[in-house]
Amino acid sequence: MTAYGRAPTCAGDVVDGEWLTYRDLAVRLGVSVEAARRRALRGKWRRQPGNDGMTRVMPPDDWRPPGAPDVRADTAEATSANAATIKALQAHVGTLKEQLAAAEARAQKQATEVGAELAAERARTEKAIAAFAALAERLDALEAAKARPWWRRFAG
Repeated sequence: MTAYGRAPTCAGDVVDGEWLTYRDLAVRLGVSVEAARRRALRGKWRRQPGNDGMTRVMPPDDWRPPGAPDVRADTAEATSANAATIKALQAHVGTLKEQLAAAEARAQKQATEVGAELAAERARTEKAIAAFAALAERLDALEAAKARPWWRRFAG
């Protein structure tokens, strides 16, 4: 509330507190999302829709029950765990890059071998085509010779 007893409505108004989604609130309270929603409704905490479509609530300053875990205190442990995970993932990325380079080298070698085999097969195919063309010419000549009358075959 501002000095005039009204809720802040514009960007210039200062609001103390933190807007939380029901999921964030549930994590901090250590309860289910539905229980967190019910608690916000029972306490008549301020609500507003977020741009992502999720409802946000602003709990009052004294909203934590006694003995509730402080989730924000675990951020240092989470940060160090995240840093360790990042280092492990970076090492794995290095391994994957090495494996990719080896696979690309193998693929290049196989492509070269296949190219040589293809060139040899192409040469054999062209040789066979030339042989079949020569044979076809000879058969055409024989057929043309058979088409002449028998007396012209002896004359010349």
